[in-house]
Amino acid sequence: MVPGGVMCAPTLTDITRAWAILEYFRTNWLEPVWLGCSLERYEQIQTYDDFRNWLDEDRNHRDSDLGFYWRMGLDIGLDRYGAGVGKYVTWGYLAHEDKYQKPTIEGRNAAMIMKSGVYDSFADTHVLMDQSFIRENTTHSWYDEGTADIHPSDRTTKPTAINTKDFDNAYSWSSAVLHKDFGRLETGPLARQLVAGGKHGESWQHYDGLILDVFKNMGGASIHVRQLARVHELVKLYRQAEHCLREFKLNDPWYIKPKEKDGRGWGATEAARGSLSHWVEVEGGKIKNYQVIAPGTWNIGPRDGEGIRGPIEEALIGTPIYDSSDPVEVGHVARSFDSCLVCTVHAHDAKTGEELARFRTA
Repeated sequence: MVPGGVMCAPTLTDITRAWAILEYFRTNWLEPVWLGCSLERYEQIQTYDDFRNWLDEDRNHRDSDLGFYWRMGLDIGLDRYGAGVGKYVTWGYLAHEDKYQKPTIEGRNAAMIMKSGVYDSFADTHVLMDQSFIRENTTHSWYDEGTADIHPSDRTTKPTAINTKDFDNAYSWSSAVLHKDFGRLETGPLARQLVAGGKHGESWQHYDGLILDVFKNMGGASIHVRQLARVHELVKLYRQAEHCLREFKLNDPWYIKPKEKDGRGWGATEAARGSLSHWVEVEGGKIKNYQVIAPGTWNIGPRDGEGIRGPIEEALIGTPIYDSSDPVEVGHVARSFDSCLVCTVHAHDAKTGEELARFRTA
């Protein structure tokens, strides 16, 4: 990522410079510092046992940043809490350059390099994700929109005038996002990697079973597994960046003027923090309604209409607190989701209401 970058039609100079930045990143940090080995050697790791054998194979692996993090995380117990809801979602991302030339909502899943999906760890099943199954609930949110589960495209945002914090009623600006059939879902790198281990989708789409195997061998999700998934993804994103740079067609048109005056549209991708989607309704050539569900909405959202907690809320349950005046473990849980809260997080004593600590997570 280049700070200050903007969307533009790339030139050959831009592509060449991007290659140089990518190569510098690989040779100066990714391989010698983070992994302690070549990308090619790391990509040979397919299972949990492979990963543990890799750690002991070479001192450079063990003493790399990844090796140090893995040993440190186990040492301080990050593998023992922060599980979450146990169900995971990704929209899939990186449209195939040939298979997505005429995009439609119905054809999107079959044209993504990184496949979409929902992974239910309780049933150990993978299914494709369909935007028609998504629902929002504002029972515990500061919106005057009722308590029903509604599809985002049918929602009109109506914030309440007085935002009193009431944990029995409304206490969040986020809505509770859920799947019509699977309920509350976690999104982010862990979700993407667990879905990548499924055999669903198209045969040509990306498959990687490592994190799913680690997940199963370590008894499910935890802070430690969630962070491993995040850093494991670095290598795959590096390879996809190489792929994208090779596929640029510099003489193709970069802007297509919209012709539609009325209609509804939906778009989705994967941001660093997880699943991002937008719904738009256009009437008379102008935007009539626009709704966004960001990764934080999935993960940070409050309890839904059935009282079911969201991923971060659920992950906090059972967190061991060594020092109640400095609950750093709460921060470990929240940060493992890369939570974008924009504002300050408060920790309170549930019995007295006393504020114990205040710290920023984003």
